[in-house]
Amino acid sequence: MTDDDIRTSIRMGPHPLSLHVASATNSWSGALASFPLFHLGGMQIHPALKMRADKLRADMTSTELDQLYLTLIKKAETRLSDTLSGIRAYQHHPYRRDVSKAPLYHRIGTTEIRDYGTQCSQDAPIVLAVPSLINPAYILDLRQDHSFIRYLSEQNIHPYLLDWTSPDTETLEFDIEDYITKHLIPMIREIHKRHNKKIHLIGYCMGGNLSVAAAQIMQSENIIESLTLIATPWDFHAQQPVHLPALTQHFIAMNSVDEKIKAVPMNIMQLFFFSLDPTLSDKKFRNFKQLNPESLKAKNFVAIEDWANDGAPLSPKVTNDCLINWYHKNQPQNLSWKIADQIINPARLTISGHIITPMSDRIVPPASAHALQKSLPHFNHTIASGGHVTMIAGEKAKTILWHKIALNLK
Repeated sequence: MTDDDIRTSIRMGPHPLSLHVASATNSWSGALASFPLFHLGGMQIHPALKMRADKLRADMTSTELDQLYLTLIKKAETRLSDTLSGIRAYQHHPYRRDVSKAPLYHRIGTTEIRDYGTQCSQDAPIVLAVPSLINPAYILDLRQDHSFIRYLSEQNIHPYLLDWTSPDTETLEFDIEDYITKHLIPMIREIHKRHNKKIHLIGYCMGGNLSVAAAQIMQSENIIESLTLIATPWDFHAQQPVHLPALTQHFIAMNSVDEKIKAVPMNIMQLFFFSLDPTLSDKKFRNFKQLNPESLKAKNFVAIEDWANDGAPLSPKVTNDCLINWYHKNQPQNLSWKIADQIINPARLTISGHIITPMSDRIVPPASAHALQKSLPHFNHTIASGGHVTMIAGEKAKTILWHKIALNLK
């Protein structure tokens, strides 16, 4: 193996790599630096943690201060070492995604639809799955032997997967409304025309927001049978970190530095989502270090982490829609989000549907997704164990959630 082969076989993520390393380093060096102040009772503690902090401080009195500090140094070194080892284990893991591509059915501009139901019967329900614009569509087709979209096909549900792909010169000028009206809605009509039957829409994450808008705009056409919304945010201010407003302002300022920017690198959005919970990276790579690299759990972790670090650049207008109109202005919840001259209001939908919220989600907190449930009380509601990604693509997703979605589509 040449040096070039070795370099290409080693992952350069997680992205931005320097941020993940610096954050873990700062966490554990910061813990050491703050110890004297904590020990003296001079550190400000969150009210919810005050009783635990007081008990911990009381327990410390039984140990010599020098010995305690030495123990903390060793523990911090071990934690940081485990995190870095976990990152290296991820970078060198042999797993590489190798999935057969489903046939391309239709393309509009850069947006493609792939047909995963060629073996389904003619009476099978028709489904179009709509992913987020921010990450690749293949989270719904993660591995050949672990794929939500292929599972639907095995249940004789005819699935199509929409893939936004990488933007070109035209789509780099798109905002979210353009993607909905110029690509998503015509794709729905095209599939309906092919089968001459109503379509079930499945929207994952941001794809759920786009699907809600499309379903409302197309409601009079009577071609959408149902709407399934998976981990879809709606109230962008609900249950969010206290630092979110300042964080959003910071990213808005970053995005406005050069108004002539042609595309927003994926690393900018990675940085934003990382900032929602800076402790998550340290925890997950320390945990990954403990796994048997040949285990299914390790393989799935790498597959999901590869997906999370993948993704095309975004158009500046889409980025502004997400950061300003959604996270900053909270337009969907405030009923001021307008598409095709319509205020998008889920309460106007009369079709049936299914809302799925995960138990633990840092990207879409349960309260954010539950805001949709309040507007759609006639929809079925499922609370799925897992997080934003593991609920739909984790190693247990098939038994936790996939079968429930399939049952609601038949």
